[in-house]
Amino acid sequence: MELEINKVVTLGNNEEYLIIDKVIKDDKEYYYIAEINDDETDIKDNYKIVCAIHKDNDIFLEEVLGEDKLKLILPLFVKE
Repeated sequence: MELEINKVVTLGNNEEYLIIDKVIKDDKEYYYIAEINDDETDIKDNYKIVCAIHKDNDIFLEEVLGEDKLKLILPLFVKE
């Protein structure tokens, strides 16, 4: 299973997010995701950075939390 940009993923709380971007740092995959509305026609103003954890042919997404971690990961998504 592979996560792709512009695909929708459903989190454990049943919220649906659109994958906007992906970066790899220290052999870990990080995704910048945006929550989509109930009609799946637009994105809400709710963004997260998550780390993909591969386990038993499944992929789990763990939200990156904490100012220090976000300061390390967020700049990787900023394109020059």
